[in-house]
Amino acid sequence: MIRATMAFLLALLLLISAGTVFGAEMAKEGSGDYRSGKAGTFEFLPMGKERGQMNFEEIGVVVDAPENSPLYNASFRFLGSSHIINGKWKANGFVVWTRPNGDQVYAVGEASGGGGGPSSSVLTFVGGTGTCAGIEGVLEIKGVPGIKSSKKGTWSGISIGKFNWKIP
Repeated sequence: MIRATMAFLLALLLLISAGTVFGAEMAKEGSGDYRSGKAGTFEFLPMGKERGQMNFEEIGVVVDAPENSPLYNASFRFLGSSHIINGKWKANGFVVWTRPNGDQVYAVGEASGGGGGPSSSVLTFVGGTGTCAGIEGVLEIKGVPGIKSSKKGTWSGISIGKFNWKIP
């Protein structure tokens, strides 16, 4: 009898705690802070001494976003391209975030930087799937300098910023 009671109490505790994790409803609009961890690979094509072209792929996870936001606990993939002239670069690309339930958020992005300093990016939400269909908004992020990758030919980093969203 004690075993059955303990099993029932444990099941009840798990059910209550799971309800708080899965029960947070996504807000149709809002704003908040953003932080992600990421790693990427690239291919570089030099064009003389002053120019170069770099195509890159970056993957990562959102580690801080409002619990009721579409980016909460999402993973992401970013494919992009950079053109470098005299150490300064401009990049553009496409990002897809995948939420824990499988819904996706899409964004196009532009970034710039130079001299080895932190980059700044503006990502514009252009749609999504499921509960994120029709999403609009902007994510402005900056890279955190000083992160050294543990694998040659890759980079690792942290992005921090702010975003807003609206879902019809």
